[in-house]
Amino acid sequence: MATRGKWFVRRPETRLLVALFLRFYRWFIFGTLLLKHDTRLLRLMRSDEPVIFAVWHQDFVFTFGYLSRWNARRKTYPLASSSRDGGMANAAAEGMGYRTAIRGSSARDGRKALLQLTRLLQSDPHASVAVVCDGPRPPARELKPGILHLAQVSGRPIWLVRTSFKNVVDLPRTWAQFHLPLPFKRGVCFADGPIHVPANASREGLETIRLEVEARLNRLADRADAAAGAM
Repeated sequence: MATRGKWFVRRPETRLLVALFLRFYRWFIFGTLLLKHDTRLLRLMRSDEPVIFAVWHQDFVFTFGYLSRWNARRKTYPLASSSRDGGMANAAAEGMGYRTAIRGSSARDGRKALLQLTRLLQSDPHASVAVVCDGPRPPARELKPGILHLAQVSGRPIWLVRTSFKNVVDLPRTWAQFHLPLPFKRGVCFADGPIHVPANASREGLETIRLEVEARLNRLADRADAAAGAM
């Protein structure tokens, strides 16, 4: 069954259908929702500055969808897990204009993926990366340290991003507590950054930064959720 699933997501016809559906869905979501934009994030996205985007698993589908609006001018690589679900996420990301995903996670092939990303960022001065910082397993909203290593060795700043919507449907059986926005509802996209990781940071220093970044992304998520709920 797993082999059949991999075969299905790799087929060109599947990827074409995924691309068509996702581009329509992206237009529908961001074209019909009255979205409040973060002006600092807009300035960043309209520039050529390469960065590392950090999001929580809870909202990554819609946050990646929002960021993908600039993929035609920004070279961004997502990090996807090595699982079958990661293969489907990779197909979805490519359908929205992201570059070929780097496969791996903290649960599987993590070091290999981290090495690939490190080499990519060192060899391509224009490349950005989008990382789901708490996947692919619980606990939710707990930052994994890999993103700090990428920022440290590449010199790229980290930008935290969160999309939240008014009147969402919660999916409580998912470990990340996914939010599903209803059509025609208002929403926000907030950001926090840039966050620079010193090249000479020690292991203890990186742990301090990890806790700080985790807290900032949680505060950003709470602030966006509150702003969307008050609309």
